[in-house]
Amino acid sequence: MRTAWVDGLAARVCRELGPDQRHYDVFPSWVADEPLALAALLARIAVEDIKGSSPQAISDHLRSTALVDSRAPDPAVAGDLVMPVLRTVRSEGVPWRRWWDVAGFHVLLIELWAGRRLSTHSMETVREELKSVWCLPAQEGEIVLRNAADPYASLPPDLLHASATGRASACLQTLVSGGWVKITGTEDVLRTRPALTDRPDLVEVAKRLHRRMDLENAVSRIRNPSAEFLAGLREDLEVWDAQVGELASQLTAYELALLELEAGDDWYAEECLVAGREMYKSPLLVDDALLWESNASELGASVPDWMVEEIVTGGTRFFHTQVGPHPVWLATAETDTHLAAMQALMEPGVRYGFGTEDHDDDIRIWLVFPTPPGDPGPPMRAPYTYSLAWVEHAWELLHLATVGYARLTVVRLVDDGELRSVGSIWLALPEELRAQCKEAAITALRRLVGDETQSIKQKMAGEGLHQVAESAFWSCENAKGEDIQDELVLVSDATEYRHFMSATRRLAGARASEASHLLDGAVAHGANIELKAATEERQRTLELLRATADRGKARKAYRGEPEIPLLGEQTAFVHLINRYGTIQLAACRSRAGRAHVDLVSCEEISLGRFPEVVSEWAKLPQDAPGRMWHHFLEQALADCSEMVEAIIDMNEGDDLRRLMLSPTAPLELLPLHAVPLRAPRAVTLSDLFDHVAYAPTARLASAIRNSRRQPAAVEVLVVAHSGEGVPGFESIDGPLCEADLIADLYDHAEVLAQDEATPGRALEAMTRARIVHVASHGLTHLNRWAAGVVLQGDSLGAATLTTSRILAEGTFNSVDLVILNACRTGTHEGTGRTVQTLRSLESAFLARGAKAVVSTLWEITDLQGVVFSALLHAYLGAGVSPQTAFTDTTRYLRTRQWEVPSQGGPLLAAESAIHSVLPDWRSHLDQQVMDNPLFWAAFKITGAV
Repeated sequence: MRTAWVDGLAARVCRELGPDQRHYDVFPSWVADEPLALAALLARIAVEDIKGSSPQAISDHLRSTALVDSRAPDPAVAGDLVMPVLRTVRSEGVPWRRWWDVAGFHVLLIELWAGRRLSTHSMETVREELKSVWCLPAQEGEIVLRNAADPYASLPPDLLHASATGRASACLQTLVSGGWVKITGTEDVLRTRPALTDRPDLVEVAKRLHRRMDLENAVSRIRNPSAEFLAGLREDLEVWDAQVGELASQLTAYELALLELEAGDDWYAEECLVAGREMYKSPLLVDDALLWESNASELGASVPDWMVEEIVTGGTRFFHTQVGPHPVWLATAETDTHLAAMQALMEPGVRYGFGTEDHDDDIRIWLVFPTPPGDPGPPMRAPYTYSLAWVEHAWELLHLATVGYARLTVVRLVDDGELRSVGSIWLALPEELRAQCKEAAITALRRLVGDETQSIKQKMAGEGLHQVAESAFWSCENAKGEDIQDELVLVSDATEYRHFMSATRRLAGARASEASHLLDGAVAHGANIELKAATEERQRTLELLRATADRGKARKAYRGEPEIPLLGEQTAFVHLINRYGTIQLAACRSRAGRAHVDLVSCEEISLGRFPEVVSEWAKLPQDAPGRMWHHFLEQALADCSEMVEAIIDMNEGDDLRRLMLSPTAPLELLPLHAVPLRAPRAVTLSDLFDHVAYAPTARLASAIRNSRRQPAAVEVLVVAHSGEGVPGFESIDGPLCEADLIADLYDHAEVLAQDEATPGRALEAMTRARIVHVASHGLTHLNRWAAGVVLQGDSLGAATLTTSRILAEGTFNSVDLVILNACRTGTHEGTGRTVQTLRSLESAFLARGAKAVVSTLWEITDLQGVVFSALLHAYLGAGVSPQTAFTDTTRYLRTRQWEVPSQGGPLLAAESAIHSVLPDWRSHLDQQVMDNPLFWAAFKITGAV
């Protein structure tokens, strides 16, 4: 029976993991002709994947141990042998009941191979093969050498039928016939040892063991047995036990474990793991789904798409999942200190630690990294949270505790959201942590699935469907909340907050200094060192602040997130999500004082080449031949119509008047408020709402709205500069014209123009104003910290009010509205894949306290700037709110209301002011509209309005 099982197991492994027989020429004959040897080799490949060995490294190892022919070409071994094994194991595990135990499976096959090998080869030969071919340590090799091809040669008889002297068997037969002992049958064995279902040979051994124990237990209850009887019985049992001991020494460790009685929790845990087989995620099965062991020559390689999805789209920094038999942890290095700590973890023999936090609804495991040399500490920690309210998380925690390791995949976040690989690290979990996690997981699974372990897959697939929308919404909140959200949302009276804001200002100052040198084309000696130090300091203070902010907060049962901020009963906030190339919408609105989130997938909107089309459009000059720029824009907006229709359908039936959009790349470059709707509507999105605004996250919009406001000393501040005298810029008339026109619309407006409009004076004056209007040249830059508006200065670096300088020196707690009436102040040139939508100048003003910012998505003409400014300020001067003033202004431009002269009110004041500067402005505007009917869509408003 055992031989048949061994042969069947070897055949199954070769069939399910082995290569096509056409590729058997890579094996030496002793492997190709012996299924058990080939099966052990295939298991060896799966074992080496645990620690992240690359296919090439595994191939090299197989050659060095003569498991494959040294003459076999690299592609044949890595591509036709190694990778197929890895793919299969990652989706299905290894081909036995304990599919997750790859290492145990490998050891079992080596033991079986050794037992059979010893039947035809000498002990010394097999000992040397265990060392040189299978690379077993000497101590483990000696244990394996005790295995035998036929261990049942030592199997003692069934005591019910025979014993050495006959006394034991006679006694047992008497006890059975008298009803003192119940005969143990196959069903009884399988009830306590379900793993023996396919091992009838071990079932027979277990039955004989049971009868031996039953006999001894029954005899202990006999009153006053004779000494002669006991001596004879003891003699029989000693002979029987010696034979069992000989048998046990020749069985494999796996077989001995199967014979042990499983405790209730152990049996339950195994049943749960068996039931969860093949719970894989398709994106994780591709060849490059997991990173390999770190290789210094390969640092900087790209990372798998699913990691990009989790980190960039989902905002993940530390994440756990499960790839077949491998528990996988993801860690993202954001600074050089992070990277140094992670690289220190790769050093052989390095010490690292674990900590845990228990809550009613989850368990959080903290990985404590080693402190790199020269790092003052404290050591970096990475959190991995397993929810005990979700079957999938509880099951993953049980799996982690059972296998006892995690495969840590490390990537680094560089530049503007780009990801680069660092490598994989194998982490062994300490026994006490494994026991704690196993107990928590079993308790959770008993509560969630009970004894119906076979329902685990079904429950995983169906659980949390009502929470999927909220999970998607929170992923966007995290992903789009980098930089400015932390500075606005994590407000606190704690010392940690003051330290964080000081570090934030210092980092912005270092970036401003670097940006100034960059714009002037100068080399900033030591700037890079200063910038790195400031980045590290801000990150450390941020981590301390987050720990303080999280302390004592109530935790949601399934995700540990705070409540979604409410923005009002008539406001909808919509996240646009790029999910594997398809657009999804996560819309949140308030109903009866509670947040309600819906998730819709726009399957027909495949981004495909869409990012390339938008990128090409963004690079085109507006005067490209044949109105190409305008046609590209119209087509891009038309492609978004289905998405906009989906937004409207999601909110149908609600009395919604305001819409806030949070786009993702590349949609943030487009005027989504101008997307046309399909017939019969024949209008744009902005026609269906009173207000359409933009914001990266609902939390940020809520934080801005609820921020502490200061009274303004100046109602309106105008900062205007023509660009005269600034290297690389021609002088334009529009800004000074705007300044005069706006000053005429208000009784008291402060104007800084030309020589007075230096970045320093402008920033100082902005802190006192309620409305800030900037009219100048705009400057975009690949380095987003160098983007800004061009004011007075004798060099470009000195003249530009950059994003970084605003963050370093700006304080706008009295500012309700900033108008950046310059070219491309609401867009960016960066090509990073981060979903952070505010990578432009507007973000700096919001981060430093401004409630809303009006900006532009492309170049505007002097006339367009003047007309827009006059209309907007005429409304503002009449007491209209900033959002309504902006909406009415863009509606005026979109519907060409200038063609019918106004009869009174703010519009009359605006048109009169424009007429005083340029009497034939209407005809000029008509001409510009013919060239670009969507000119009005260049203006957008961002923030809490």
